[in-house]
Amino acid sequence: MGSKPMLFCDTKTVLTYMEANFRFNLALKIPSIRTAEKAAPLVINRLELHRNRLIVNDTKYKMKVYRQCQTSDRSKVEVGYDFDVQGFIIGPVKSIQPGDTLFCHEDRHREWLEHDCPERTSSLPCNHRIRLYVSGSMLEFPYENMKIYQLMKRLLTIFIGNRRGEWIIKNFRPQDNVLRWPVDTRKPIVRHFEICTYFHNKLDGNQPIIDTSVPLTTLEISKIAIRIEDHPFFKHVEHLMISDYPSPSSLSDLFSLQVPNVSITTPVLFDNRLDTSIRRLISKLMEKSLSIGVRYSILVKRKMNLTTINHPKEIRKYKDAIRLAMGSDAIAVVRYSKRRSKTWLIIEVVAKN
Repeated sequence: MGSKPMLFCDTKTVLTYMEANFRFNLALKIPSIRTAEKAAPLVINRLELHRNRLIVNDTKYKMKVYRQCQTSDRSKVEVGYDFDVQGFIIGPVKSIQPGDTLFCHEDRHREWLEHDCPERTSSLPCNHRIRLYVSGSMLEFPYENMKIYQLMKRLLTIFIGNRRGEWIIKNFRPQDNVLRWPVDTRKPIVRHFEICTYFHNKLDGNQPIIDTSVPLTTLEISKIAIRIEDHPFFKHVEHLMISDYPSPSSLSDLFSLQVPNVSITTPVLFDNRLDTSIRRLISKLMEKSLSIGVRYSILVKRKMNLTTINHPKEIRKYKDAIRLAMGSDAIAVVRYSKRRSKTWLIIEVVAKN
């Protein structure tokens, strides 16, 4: 009895349960399943984009330029950046392609290569190649035909471009200074989204590529370079986690964000100075009209005695907690909590009993 090809819907079902990298490679080798592969639901556990590497789940796609110059005094070397014919490193501004979003305004400076290429300084031809390393194997391409940023974009287009079926990224970390993204693809649902350094325009650039009809479970920001501001993107985030916050004096900025749950995970030191005291933070809190259910968790270096705080709307206070009336139907609770040997200052708004 002869074998029969699978129906389109059967192929989609089988592809749905395949690991992402295996599925991508299978579609490259079997052109007849590519339409089904793009239409089948896809789950990527981890997607990271860097200048010269792309990580999908546990597979790393690393790109290097192999510089092989035709002079004996030049060592053969691999580098992880692109360079132009004048011998300058190609920065983000010069490598933008359709679909990309730039997060820095301009290259701060143009850097020379460590060694001048003799092809630039003489008539000797050089044999530069771009290398792609994947799971212990290596592929080579002529460097004059393709740069690292072009290969990165081509891989992204092959993997996630032209998607028509629903797809989910459980953990997503884009490149810090530029977002490389396929021109035509369905927006993914993202569960955990990580930004290295916060700038307002990063939220502007990332919001259009994400399906915000499903809230992000977590948005993690490693560093706040400037004071954080509210953004429409925050309305789609359930939990905002910030590692490196600038100063205790700007913590009150968090009360303006449209996020129900915010955590500061680097220890904050409060003292008795006016601008860095808990007294000031509570005063700023009570100037707001916050929704019931919002919660702020701030990791602190040490406790302060909350009985020393006086506020006209206080209801009751203890050494480790204070309750204040917020409007007619809500109470603001400021208290300390111990979790896994760490001390947290918890600020939450609860309904009045």
